[in-house]
Amino acid sequence: MKEKRMPRVGDLPEGARLIAVLGGLPEEAGIPVLGAESQLLPFQSVGDNVLLGSESSSGFFLRRGPLDRRAAELLAQVGLAVPPSTPALDLDAVDRRIVELARALARKPETVLVDDRQSRFTAGESDRWSNALARTADHARVLVAVDGLADLRQVSRPFDLVAIAHGGDLVTWTAPEDAQELIGLLVGENPSAPRPVRLLGPVVLELENVAVSHPVRQDRLVVENVTLSVRGGEIVGLGGAQDLVLGIFGASTGGTVSGTVRLDGQSVDLSTVDRAIAARVLFISEHPPTYDVGLIGGIPTSVSGTSLARLARLGIIDKRREYLPRRAPSMLLDAIPGAPSRPSTADMNQVLAGWAAQPPRVALLTEPFSGLSPAEVEERRELIGNLAGAGVAVILEASDAMQLVGLSDRILLQAGTRLSTELVGDDATAQGLAAHRLRTDLQR
Repeated sequence: MKEKRMPRVGDLPEGARLIAVLGGLPEEAGIPVLGAESQLLPFQSVGDNVLLGSESSSGFFLRRGPLDRRAAELLAQVGLAVPPSTPALDLDAVDRRIVELARALARKPETVLVDDRQSRFTAGESDRWSNALARTADHARVLVAVDGLADLRQVSRPFDLVAIAHGGDLVTWTAPEDAQELIGLLVGENPSAPRPVRLLGPVVLELENVAVSHPVRQDRLVVENVTLSVRGGEIVGLGGAQDLVLGIFGASTGGTVSGTVRLDGQSVDLSTVDRAIAARVLFISEHPPTYDVGLIGGIPTSVSGTSLARLARLGIIDKRREYLPRRAPSMLLDAIPGAPSRPSTADMNQVLAGWAAQPPRVALLTEPFSGLSPAEVEERRELIGNLAGAGVAVILEASDAMQLVGLSDRILLQAGTRLSTELVGDDATAQGLAAHRLRTDLQR
């Protein structure tokens, strides 16, 4: 299909109001962008947040009545039935994002960009969020960046277009029913490398109905109902499921982990990092997730999930705020003298080589290829393959599932709080993954 270069999102076809975007988030100056992390002022009212930056007044004083009426109108446009006087911290994660949609509409934009690639909504929450997006599309064009079309489950209306973003530009689009035409662009120019044939051993790790909660909001699940088995010598790729990996490794998300975990057929207690290591279930990452918690004692602080949970129990941080993990190193760390550094590429390679020489039962790796050169990627892939060759059960997780292709025997993607249908064999390829992203009928 001929590529349609669109340097400006305003050049989309007329009548396209609700658009799913694969491949990244388009960049356009002056257009409101909603990310996964809340940008609400937590100690202000809903109405104040909706009108932040777009208030109108007469004379020197803001008139409360007209402002509240305007905020109520905007909330009605996105389908959120709460009084403008409601404290923002009283809302749940979905309603806080819906308030941000109302704030975007207050600027009367032609287009709103929504980055939905890290959303961790349950099925019911996803329905509420999808309805809000659909209502917003009645007032502005809405582009929603998703990992797959199944993540954009519209309840009251279907999306009008599927578009591909490359380098911040929308480069092509098509109607949803013609979405198969986009597979080539999603795959790119590099075909999948053939996976090596591995001799798999018996099942080593079994998960049954495993769930992981948020480190602060223990009642909010970020992973639910995971049942999975991994055999010795097998590499199972997980796309966007870091919370599950860290839950297996001694509940190092900081959240509560429930369900059954078996190692070599026997129930095993992996509830702490020390117990996981003692059971030879090991974890490493160059990009472990951290949480920015602002200022503690005047020092910018970025902490792990377990530290975040500890701070919440001590009452040092506000439990009502939204805390989302960051995979990239936080700039806050640069401001802390003596802050522990992350493992270097050489350090991680040395650890992986040591694991192959003295194999653990299970190796857990997240973000193993981000930021590496092509030569470094090949070296890293060989080291991970050596782990499998030594009989280790390997779980490999990455936010970009394309990094898992050509190395994983199976690939499972997380959609919302659940793992979606696994890709095996010919489906565990770049083309198979692209086709999976274009499906709209996946069960959540």
